[in-house]
Amino acid sequence: MGISLLAIAIVLTLFAGRLVQIQGMEAAYYSKKASSEKVKTIPLPALRGTVYGANGQVLAMTIAQYTVWADPPQITAASKPAVAQQLAGPLGLPAAQILHLLEHPSSPDYVQLASDVSATSDAQIEALTAYNAGIYDTLPDGLSPKYVPAYPDGNATANVVGFENVSGSGAISGQAGIEHEYDKLLSGTPGSEVVETQADNTPIYPAIAQTPAVNGSGIKLTIVPALQLQAQQACQQEVKKSQAKQCTVVIIAPKTGDILAMAQWPTYNQQHIVNLQDTTNIAVQDVFAPGSTAKVITAAAAFEHGGLTPMSSFSIPYRIYRGGQSIQDAEWHVGEHYTIAGIIANSSNVGMSQVVGYVSPQIQYDYLRKFGLDEPTGLNLPGESMGLLPTPSQWAGDERYTLSYGQGIDVNAVQMASVYATIANDGVRVQPRLVAGTYNAAGHYTPAPPSKSTRVIKVKTAKELISILQQVPGVDNAANQPWGDIPGYAVAAKTGTANEPGRSCQGNTLCEYGASFIGMAPGNGPQLVVSVNVQDPNKKTGQYFGDMVAGPVFYGVMKNALQTEQILPQPGLVAPYVRLNAR
Repeated sequence: MGISLLAIAIVLTLFAGRLVQIQGMEAAYYSKKASSEKVKTIPLPALRGTVYGANGQVLAMTIAQYTVWADPPQITAASKPAVAQQLAGPLGLPAAQILHLLEHPSSPDYVQLASDVSATSDAQIEALTAYNAGIYDTLPDGLSPKYVPAYPDGNATANVVGFENVSGSGAISGQAGIEHEYDKLLSGTPGSEVVETQADNTPIYPAIAQTPAVNGSGIKLTIVPALQLQAQQACQQEVKKSQAKQCTVVIIAPKTGDILAMAQWPTYNQQHIVNLQDTTNIAVQDVFAPGSTAKVITAAAAFEHGGLTPMSSFSIPYRIYRGGQSIQDAEWHVGEHYTIAGIIANSSNVGMSQVVGYVSPQIQYDYLRKFGLDEPTGLNLPGESMGLLPTPSQWAGDERYTLSYGQGIDVNAVQMASVYATIANDGVRVQPRLVAGTYNAAGHYTPAPPSKSTRVIKVKTAKELISILQQVPGVDNAANQPWGDIPGYAVAAKTGTANEPGRSCQGNTLCEYGASFIGMAPGNGPQLVVSVNVQDPNKKTGQYFGDMVAGPVFYGVMKNALQTEQILPQPGLVAPYVRLNAR
């Protein structure tokens, strides 16, 4: 008995000591631990901002999706068929399938009926009497609905807008294009709420504390969706017809720098991306040799620093030797006498190689840079390439001559569109832009500041170049390539065909072709510039020149753009006629 009492006393002493330790010495620790088990922090995602087109059309948005589940024991057996019938429409499922789930749940107290349910359907479900009889629109652990990207305009603007990536935790981040470049602005600031939970981990509301989420800002682009779609379709048709690798179209307003379309083919589906390489924005990430479309830059330098005029005349043989290399025209001829206007209109490489001799290599280089080549476009899009232009000290013996007609330099499509926009805007280069303004979380719109403007060439030089370029459609028309001849409008344009490197070239480093057609309209006050580039058309067809391949795309896009933008016709040549032949 004594031993038993002693043992009991010892045990009670241990109990008492432990109680003192827990409730006295370690009370704060256990209180904190208990709170951590019953208090939960639930993230409140910020709604990502919407990307709009110039007309307010939604190009990218974020939508809420719900998971609908049921607690079958709370639904009487007699009412289950009616509940299943009510849910069939909003869930888009057969009533029989829903009834089977209710009668044979995955667990005694839980069964998931559907996921990825839209907010509209969710609202319909909430309105049903079944909602108060064991049907719920969030997961049983109280998670908020998930947010997913949606692109109502389809893939026409995919290369510009980019796409979104949803992580396993539900966080959304922009990938490529505008979505990536303005990810911080679009994302907003997530919030959170602190709640107590029941034994089954179900939240008890109201929350103990809450930090509201701040939704992201919206962005309004300069892109006109109708022009973008039509340009993409024109590219798609030409790629199929000429069996080309790719096609790009850039439409720019020269006075504002607004890019109204930046289309391409091929493009990609933002909802189903198989390979990240397919998400390239070709117009800024890929480069090509501009070919003869760059001759206007050489002419501008010669007019302003070489003492030449559009009427300066040259004798043009089929082939000449400059810098130790043979230079020849694209088509054989016995010899011509052209003015500079004729050299450009007839696209003579031999003639331009003579014209560039009137300016120094440094001036030639400076003019290429002044027009925005080998410089950032200012769009700040991910993966943009500035192109490639070596400095004069790096030029080979014939390089200044090949550069005069657009070989030996790499550019992107936006850069070349900007060159012609500069000429169209009386010699003032307005930095291209894609963002017209932003909307804050409350919906207030703030216009973007005007783009930076820089004078590149004199007004007189720009008007002379426009006058020359207005002769090009007539020259092409005489060759049965009427793609710059738009009824009712005076069009100033230039074609280009460049030799390009390719994977299949092997021993011949320039076995592919790049075809370009760039033009402006209407008349002497151009309001639109359309730049088309088609890379690697099948040369076996014989259809690989700029007027043949890029010309049809230009015609369709420019004609549609003039109509869509409601630009009134200006028939005939507005600029003074310039003589092409020297005699």
